[in-house]
Amino acid sequence: MRRTEYRGPGRAEAFHQPLRRFQRRAGRKPEGVVSGVLVFLAQTWHLVAIVYVAALVLVWWSRPADSLGFMMAATLRSALAVLAGALVMILISRAMSRGVRLPDTTRARLPMLETRLNALAPNLLNALRIVVLIVILGLVAETWGVFDFRGWLSGEAGVAVVQAALSAALILLFAGLVWLAVSSWIEYKLNPTGGRIVSARTGTLLSLLRNAFTVVVVVMTAMLTLSAIGVNIAPLLAGAGVVGLAVGFGAQKLVQDIITGAFIQFENAMNTGDVVSAGGISGVVEKLTIRSVGLRDVSGTYHLIPFSSVDVVSNMMKDFAYHVADIGVAYREDTTQVKALMEEAFQELRAGELGAGIIGPLDMQGVTQLGDSAVTVRARIKTLPGKQWAVGRAFSEIVKRRFDAAGVEMPFPHMTLYFGEDKDGGAPPLR
Repeated sequence: MRRTEYRGPGRAEAFHQPLRRFQRRAGRKPEGVVSGVLVFLAQTWHLVAIVYVAALVLVWWSRPADSLGFMMAATLRSALAVLAGALVMILISRAMSRGVRLPDTTRARLPMLETRLNALAPNLLNALRIVVLIVILGLVAETWGVFDFRGWLSGEAGVAVVQAALSAALILLFAGLVWLAVSSWIEYKLNPTGGRIVSARTGTLLSLLRNAFTVVVVVMTAMLTLSAIGVNIAPLLAGAGVVGLAVGFGAQKLVQDIITGAFIQFENAMNTGDVVSAGGISGVVEKLTIRSVGLRDVSGTYHLIPFSSVDVVSNMMKDFAYHVADIGVAYREDTTQVKALMEEAFQELRAGELGAGIIGPLDMQGVTQLGDSAVTVRARIKTLPGKQWAVGRAFSEIVKRRFDAAGVEMPFPHMTLYFGEDKDGGAPPLR
């Protein structure tokens, strides 16, 4: 008896292997336009086949007399439209994957411009993709007699829709370009490339201008776009007015914050990096907005202070600063010698590393107070803004060293106990 070996599954496996290899390749990134078209067809052929078979059945059932010629012509036109659309889609995808590349000099001057362009370009290309898809679907539908796409485009409704879409697209494109230009200009002004030194006030005002301009552009663009597509924005404006009035009554503190903050900025009362005292808190200005200021105190605590609670702003970084040195010496010391030693300490300080921060001679003001246990001698050192603290610490250290070397006593608080005297002038015994 002969044994028959069944090899059906092996033949089926051999038949499906090329198809599987092609499907695996479809998941890879296409390296050319032709391969991209093939990948697109490999990923969507089953959907196209289902729709095509359904269309053939409907055409044969609805017009059996000329169904063959109609189906051949419609198939050819549809294939050409789909292939052309797929080619355009692939070109758009390749453009999106490449992104925008700017020259090195432009990136050095405007570091964020390339990032912004790469963020806006995909949105434009996706919108173009949607337009291509609508055109393909319209042409295919017209080819099969489902919908008169070109007739609708030439009609009143189609013209109105196209005009509204083009108007909205142009408004969005123009708003994006204006925002991009203003943001790039502000970034160019803030960038210290080329030896430009940007002051803290200029940087703060430009940052506030960018934020305010962004809000204005977004609101105006939304209103114009809605108006372009046929939405009546008059009720929206009226409603916004009512809401603004209600918010104005309920947010008076916020309005006060913004108005006070605007005047503080216009008067250049403080800038980012300044050491100020505001609202009873002293610290470095880390963040400055139109309604609040963020201070970091000496212990590292971050304070957010609304401008409505700021009555007085004390800026310790304006133009110049003074270190006020109040030195206490014993009553028995010669104040002339003390002032001479303080002058010598100042000259030593000025000759050291911190001398670049000193912008004036020692302002010796002499004896300012006769205290309980010390005579206070005052001197002032004029420094650059922000240098007064380092200069003061170094000056106190040098004065201490020179006083110790000269034997000048810097007293500390004393307490004298008096037990009284008897009639003979003798002190009673301590028991």
